[in-house]
Amino acid sequence: MTVDLTASFVTLSGAGFAEPARIPFAERCRAAADAGFTGIGLHAEDYRRMRDAGVTDGELRSLLAEHSLRLDEIEFLNGWLTAAGTPCDEDITALGAAFQPHHVTAGEFGSGAFTVEEAGARLRKVCDRFDGMRVAVEGFPWSSLRNVATARAVVEASGATNAGLMIDVWHFYNGRSTLADLDGLPPERIVAVQLNDGRIVDDDFRTEARRGRLLPGDGDLDVIGLVRGLHERGFRGPYCIEVNYPAFRDQSPQDMATQAMAKATTTLNRALG
Repeated sequence: MTVDLTASFVTLSGAGFAEPARIPFAERCRAAADAGFTGIGLHAEDYRRMRDAGVTDGELRSLLAEHSLRLDEIEFLNGWLTAAGTPCDEDITALGAAFQPHHVTAGEFGSGAFTVEEAGARLRKVCDRFDGMRVAVEGFPWSSLRNVATARAVVEASGATNAGLMIDVWHFYNGRSTLADLDGLPPERIVAVQLNDGRIVDDDFRTEARRGRLLPGDGDLDVIGLVRGLHERGFRGPYCIEVNYPAFRDQSPQDMATQAMAKATTTLNRALG
């Protein structure tokens, strides 16, 4: 089957998570388009670095248009979940206003306490700032927003029509989530799915997530089962691919993009036929 795919930021950054991109944006765009991606992701810190270097929004739009790409995904909004957190990031706000991507990813890296009702109210304020695009809430197994069930509760408590879930394969399984956690959820509440693979771990989740997020099909996780289960629940896309591990990110952008596209396409074809 033919599915539009987005290359998430870290997949073509050529650097580790939270590290400055090794591959310039122009080269990422060229590699993504040549491999067949229709969308690309961008991190707000990378956007800030490019602006500080004198790159304008117009120049970024020209690069996207030259390669027939959409800026589908921006990240990452952290710190909004708890009362002590920062409600929004100005670089993400500026990036969203300039490019109106399909979604902005949001989550929590820390382990601070929160109530679902209060977190839902804070998420509602975030969503109001991003009117016109989706806010995709993602659970991380090392954080206080540790799994799909918790993320779903906060999304539902927000009452925001543009709030939904980001389902990342690695985080889904390592957060010990199951498809039953999504029962009864309207499919439009799943904003996007990030494809990857890896292994199940019992501790040091954050380190493993940043060194062992493999190409789909190269790990132990039931990627095909998850994709099929989401399809059975009405999800029809979009799909992104988010992969980043040392041997992968040391390659050329062309090789990274080609491998990511091939593995994602094979996975979707096997899952959906």
